[in-house]
Amino acid sequence: MTLSHLVFDLDNTLYSPMRGVVERVDAAITTFMVERLGMTVQDADALRARYREELGTTLNGLMRHYAVAPDEYLAYVHAIDVETLLAPDVALQTMLAALPHAKVVFTNGSAAHAERVLACLGVRDCFADVYSLERIAYVAKPERGAFESLLRALAVPASRCLVIDDRVDNLRTAGMLGMRTLLVGNATPPSGVDAAVASVLDLPVALRVMETS
Repeated sequence: MTLSHLVFDLDNTLYSPMRGVVERVDAAITTFMVERLGMTVQDADALRARYREELGTTLNGLMRHYAVAPDEYLAYVHAIDVETLLAPDVALQTMLAALPHAKVVFTNGSAAHAERVLACLGVRDCFADVYSLERIAYVAKPERGAFESLLRALAVPASRCLVIDDRVDNLRTAGMLGMRTLLVGNATPPSGVDAAVASVLDLPVALRVMETS
């Protein structure tokens, strides 16, 4: 089936995990929990990992159990110098520009963080829109409601959308709603995921296979 929309995750999908952006954000989350909630570093790290595993994001757990204000949290944890970690990616720019599909970013990060990352990579103009955590009422991936909100906003059938993400749990939720799914960072798709590529730059090859099968 021909796809009309490509839905890209942001962090560790549009750029390599080796860039270290997510590690900086994770460190900032731990510091936030230590400074604002009075936890030890060890307790904060353990709780952060548990919330991410059980609820998709640390923020979900902190909102639910500690009444943390999401805007304050996002501003704090994304106040990192991404400009020292990322640079314009000509290969990514060229690949995205050559694809005729409508392209959007769908991220659990803040709008400000997404805009900074896209600007650093030099690809902001490749995307029609950015769906950040604020735009979906802080319902984060992999929650079903996050993808349902996205589909309502896009106003297209789920089957016409390909979700491109580095997290299997996000893709499995999207797949359950009828969206096509592509895992980035692994050459072999796990169960519940349609296809996989080692790098987002391999997307055109995967698209040709998916749209002709």
